[in-house]
Parts: sequence; C-alpha cells; structure tokens
Amino acid sequence: MNAGKYLPILFVVTGCSSPALAGSWLLGFSPADTVAPGLYSVIAGTGGQWSSVGIPRRDNFTPFLAHAGIRTGFTQSWDIGYRLATVALPFSSVAPTLGAEIDVKHRLTAIGNPWQVAVIAGTGYAYLDIQGQSRTAWSPGVDLVISHLMTSKYVAFADLRYVYTEIPSASGGTSANHFQAVGPGLGMKIKLKENVSITPEIGVFKLNGSIARQMANGIAIQYGAVLGFVF
Repeated sequence: MNAGKYLPILFVVTGCSSPALAGSWLLGFSPADTVAPGLYSVIAGTGGQWSSVGIPRRDNFTPFLAHAGIRTGFTQSWDIGYRLATVALPFSSVAPTLGAEIDVKHRLTAIGNPWQVAVIAGTGYAYLDIQGQSRTAWSPGVDLVISHLMTSKYVAFADLRYVYTEIPSASGGTSANHFQAVGPGLGMKIKLKENVSITPEIGVFKLNGSIARQMANGIAIQYGAVLGFVF
C-alpha cells in the first residue's frame, strides 16, 4: 500500500476571532491496542471544537481542525507515534501554529484480551506568534486508555487525557504563559476492511491557566473522526 497518499503533509487550522481556546487536538483517536512490530498505522481526518473560557466567559466554535499521524510498533506491547498537532492555547491573540507531537504507548494487558488498557506519554513542540513575536511552546501530556472489543468490527474506548503547555520565552515567562487541559473522551473504532477503519471520538475538557497574565479558565468540547490504514 502506498501510505503517502493517505498522510496529509499540511495541517490546516481554522483560527478564532475571540479570546478562546485556539484549536488543538486533545483527542487521541486510538483504542488501547498497540501496532504490531514491523507494521505502520496511518490516520487522517478532521473535526471541530467549542470552547468557553475567560472572565467574562467568551464562547467560540472552530468547525474544522485537520489531523494526521503515523504509528509503528517496536515490541508487542510498545509502539511509538508521531502526529501533526497544535499545542493547547487559550487565546486567539496567540496564532494557531502547526506543531509536532511524539509519544510512546505501553499496553498493559495481554494480546487477545477483549479488555485492553494502555498508557501514553508524549510531548509537543511548536513555534507560535504571541505578543508580536515568534516564540516556542512545549506541551507534554499523558493519556490513560481503556478499550473493549465488542465484536470483530467494533472496539469501544474511553480515555482520560492531561496536557500541559508552557511558553517560557514569552513576556513574563512560564508563570504568565501556561495552560493545562484535562478530561475524558469516548470513541469507537469501526473496521471497514481488514486494514481500513474509521474512528469517531468526542471529549470534554476542563481548561485553566493564563496567556500574557490573562486568565483562561473554562471548558472545551471536541469531536472528530479519522480514517486509519494499517500496512
């Protein structure tokens, strides 16, 4: 299979016009199983986000957030992934920026068990424009995933994700420019063919932190779906 035609090189992010969470993927689009050694899994898709942050609260809806990623296994219970993603940013004055995220997944349960549990740890990195200058942002995070094989075609999963973002080079340093998001997601991996699947997911996240000393507490709801290919 030619994976290149399924993996977008560009990551399109729709900006927002009010102080609100700039679009960033907090969803993982993955059950707890890992990719087998020597194989690759590619995903590509889109979704959207509604958020309400700040005092007073400002609502924002971003309808289109593209997403793409690739994973490969290096043991039966460990795999590694790379995806194009933006870091969690709470204000439209901070331009949404294409970034990269790399993570490792460790499956804690045995192969063949209908119930699977995994932990994921990774970090994201991006350049972004804040206060008229280009800055760097780091965004480490962890994810706990539980999935259940319902039938040969359907795998349901739930995950709890935490992401922390800091922009140490911005004015005021990390203490004035940091952000965190935590919350659950629910999804379903649906097998279309032996090596092709579609995975919709929705999540609700609690947000808190500040950018340029402006409080950004609130909530966000994300939804999306990706096509997956294994080769």
